[in-house]
Amino acid sequence: MKNEDKKTNSPKIKKEKLQKFDARGIQTLFRNVSKNHYTLLKMVDNKAKIILTVNSIITSIFFGIHFFNYGTKVVTVNTGTRILVISSMLSMIFALFSMLPYRYFGKSFNKSGYKGALYAENFSKESLEEFQQEFKRIMLKGQNIYDEMISDLYFLGKVISIKQRILTLSVIIFLIGLVATIAYVLQTIDL
Repeated sequence: MKNEDKKTNSPKIKKEKLQKFDARGIQTLFRNVSKNHYTLLKMVDNKAKIILTVNSIITSIFFGIHFFNYGTKVVTVNTGTRILVISSMLSMIFALFSMLPYRYFGKSFNKSGYKGALYAENFSKESLEEFQQEFKRIMLKGQNIYDEMISDLYFLGKVISIKQRILTLSVIIFLIGLVATIAYVLQTIDL
């Protein structure tokens, strides 16, 4: 019994096990990476919704004040308010851009030859026969499946990166407008 334990626990056997193809490990890798990608997409959309909500509330309040004062025929909109409303509206535009449904595009996608058969937008324009033929090609060899999944994850990651940059720009625009408004208000107040 002890002899068998020594054989299975030897460093050489452990090294051989680590170097072997591990189908479960690969499945776990793809599952985790896919889950992380879709979690990131969901987070970008949720953050964009928050930005839209905050900015729409700010814009609605200032437009509401503007229209309530309109009945008095004296409407005064100071520079600070203008800065805040304009930056809020610009921030909302970029937040909306970050929420657009994703698609694979760009030079690297076009050069890759990848058809994007795993993404609905790419195969929705194909006929059933074309779709079946493409999936049969993918399933023909085990390596084709992994190649398709790797390509899909790569281009999904590129899309997430673009969405995150647009969302970051939206937040930066809002912050600049907010800081500029606070600076303007503090400058005009006599302390």
